[in-house]
Amino acid sequence: MPTESEAQAAQRRALLAPVARLCLEAGVPVRMGRLERPGEASVVALTCAAPDGTWDAALTVVRARPVPDDYRDWNGRWGRDPREGYDLSTTGTLVFEFQVTEEDDGSGGHGPRPTVVFELLDGDRAAADALILWWRRPSLFHTTPPGPHPQAEQRRERAAADRLKTRQAPPVRRTPLPAAAEPAAARLDASALSGNFPRAQDGRFHRSAVVALIPIGDTPSHRRGPWLTARRSADGLTVTVEDLIGGNQEHRWDLTPWLWSRAYARTSRRDRWQVSRADRVRPILAALRAGDVPSALRLADVGADEQVTRLLSGAPTRTFRAEYTERWVTRLYEQLAGSAPWRFAHAYRVWQAEADRARSDRPVTLFGLKGLNQARKPKIALTISGDQPMLRLVFTAGNLVLPRSLWTLPADFPE
Repeated sequence: MPTESEAQAAQRRALLAPVARLCLEAGVPVRMGRLERPGEASVVALTCAAPDGTWDAALTVVRARPVPDDYRDWNGRWGRDPREGYDLSTTGTLVFEFQVTEEDDGSGGHGPRPTVVFELLDGDRAAADALILWWRRPSLFHTTPPGPHPQAEQRRERAAADRLKTRQAPPVRRTPLPAAAEPAAARLDASALSGNFPRAQDGRFHRSAVVALIPIGDTPSHRRGPWLTARRSADGLTVTVEDLIGGNQEHRWDLTPWLWSRAYARTSRRDRWQVSRADRVRPILAALRAGDVPSALRLADVGADEQVTRLLSGAPTRTFRAEYTERWVTRLYEQLAGSAPWRFAHAYRVWQAEADRARSDRPVTLFGLKGLNQARKPKIALTISGDQPMLRLVFTAGNLVLPRSLWTLPADFPE
């Protein structure tokens, strides 16, 4: 359809004027403009844009027809002809069309500014409410970042007590192992393994944790192959051999062998902690213990991209997905509370060196934020910008993760 006639433009202005008044009364800065999109009509519309330019909304008038009752659950009450719907001289009911385009954050891969909202609405009030609600979504879903967990100190004390107990009497058993695994198993330090094994909230061995200790043979970490592993069984740990994709395991200790192997028992503090004296990072730990994750990151000179920065302040990353803000902010703070930000740069370089990724600055996942039922999941990832480690929000269908033993607080680090 060509650009609308002046008669249709005047008709749209008259129909949109009451909606504009309702929006302005609600504090939403709309103006009369035009909806212009490639391959579609250029028509009069109420327009509104985000203060930071991340989205544009437009409300116009179209001709539409009722959708049969059997199809309304998925398609809504109204449908318009994609070719003739903007022509107000055609048959059909006059309704409002509301659409929003927003900067892509990497989730969909549908281009730089995909359409995230498209609705057909009847009535001035319904149309105005759609614009008003969209404008208010960031403030409606803004959340206060969580403080320290009220039982955090008790959890640390329980874990420390159980680590001491299991180091003194390591409850470790071995299953029959293939001959190829015997040399690695012979170096096993049961006390170190027990003391460093991941803990649950009750301080005991984490029930679902699987620690991949070392690959058996030459299988690269991104391929499936046999690994010497440890996992909880009853009240102890069982060491066995399992087929795993090493790079997908969050608890992978082949890059931190002092956590389980007698051969690395004399590894220095600097190599284990990335700092020679604990007091040098006390301010960072104090900020984390107080729930002040942004200050801890600043003290450790760790940067964050725009989306992670928004989450750290309790703000939505995108207006379209604002309802996930509280869940993502809580998850971000919970995971970083147990981190050691001064280790991030070293952790990333170890990951680069493992598979000769030295020329790549691509991010590697630390943990997922959860909540989206799609292949490309939201995850917090680590990369390096110059010499500064950076946290980024990425969307990926991959399962590769940076081993937690490289970037979290070591179990033997003095509190």
